[in-house]
Formats: sequence, structure tokens, C-alpha cells
Amino acid sequence: MIRVNLLGGTAEHRVAVQKTKVAARRGQQIFMLAAALAVFVIAIGVDHLWTNSAHAAVQVELTREEEEAKKLEADIQRKNELEAELKQLDERIKVIKQLRAEQKGPVAMLSAINERMPGGQADFKLDTIVQKGTHLQIVGTSLSQQVIADFSRQLEFSNGLFTGLMLSIEGKEVKADDLSDRALNKEPEKPEKKDAAKKNPAKDEKKPEVDDVARVFQFTIDCDYNKPRAEADKPAPQK
Repeated sequence: MIRVNLLGGTAEHRVAVQKTKVAARRGQQIFMLAAALAVFVIAIGVDHLWTNSAHAAVQVELTREEEEAKKLEADIQRKNELEAELKQLDERIKVIKQLRAEQKGPVAMLSAINERMPGGQADFKLDTIVQKGTHLQIVGTSLSQQVIADFSRQLEFSNGLFTGLMLSIEGKEVKADDLSDRALNKEPEKPEKKDAAKKNPAKDEKKPEVDDVARVFQFTIDCDYNKPRAEADKPAPQK
């Protein structure tokens, strides 16, 4: 009986099968390599597209930030200009207030002195008011030392308007006829005295009558006048 080896096949057949396996293996390797290359190319393309998109977004954001920075720079410049204008206006207002205070200084001083002068029927007269810088000298006359003292006290308690007061009083006797425009409150001459003067004129020439002489007190007040300051220069009230 003839036996046939079907498992082994012929040598040519085995060679053909081996070549087929090698070719299939190479085909698989080529396919895997091509697939890897394709995946790599796709990954590079996706990364490129994402990078370009991100770059474009960043560029847009940078442009927007630059525009905002320009706007802020313009706003800061405008703010600085407004602050400079406000500072100039404040300086002008301060100068105007200072000029007004200086212009109103003498008027305020005279008003303050006038407010503190004795009222009523008191015999009181101011002769001169001299101001040199902050120093002030007031000269006047009165028939009463008490009236002068009251006037000086009114100036002293003036909330710091008049400070450093120095009062000097000098009394002198003058004839009643020399006191012009003064309320002497003198009693009218008695008729008998007039008659006596007519009977003995020589005696009257040598010695005047007591009623014809009055005692007048001349006073001098030296002080410092502190003119009112402008509102901006006044110190802020302490809490």
C-alpha cells in the first residue's frame, strides 16, 4: 500500500508558505508603521491647529489689554490734569480769601473798637488810632478813669483779637471853655458867682473859679491787633 504524507507537503509548498508568512509579517509591520506615521501626523496637525488657535486668542487678548492700557493711561493723564487744575483753583481761592481778609482787616479792626466803646452818656473820645504792622496804638480822652478802664477791659477780652494791652493814663486840668463838643454835665453858673465876678474882675483874672476847671484824663493803649484770618488758614477744630 502506498502512503502519502499530507501534513508535510512538498518542499516547494513549504517554501511558498514560509514566504507568505514573511510577506504577511512585513505587511503588518508596514501597516503598523504607516498607522503610527498617520497618528503622528494627525497629532502634529491637531497640535498645530490648537497652537494657532491659542496664539490667535492670546493675540486678541493682548490687543484688548493694550487698548485698555491706552485708555487707562489716557484716564490717568486726564486725572492728573484735573488734579493740577483743582490745585490751581485751590491756590486762587486761597489767595482771594487772603486778599479779602487783608482788605477787611482795617474795617474789622475799627468795627471791633467801635463795638467796645462805652455807650450811653459816657464822655469818651478817641483822638488817634495808629497801626504799624501788628502793633496798634489808641489815644483818646475821657472825664472818667472808670470809663477808660472799662474800655480797656473790653479790648482785652476780645477772643484774641487784641492782645498784650498796656494802658497808661495821664490826668490834666483844662478850662471848661476849652472842652469843645463834650458833655461835661456841669451845673449852670450861679447868678451870685457871676455878680461876684463882675464886682471883682481883677481877682477873677488872677485865679479862675473852680467850676471853670475840669479834669480830663488822656489815655494811651498799646496792643497787638490780630487780624481775622481766612477760613482756609484757620486751624481745624480738634476732636
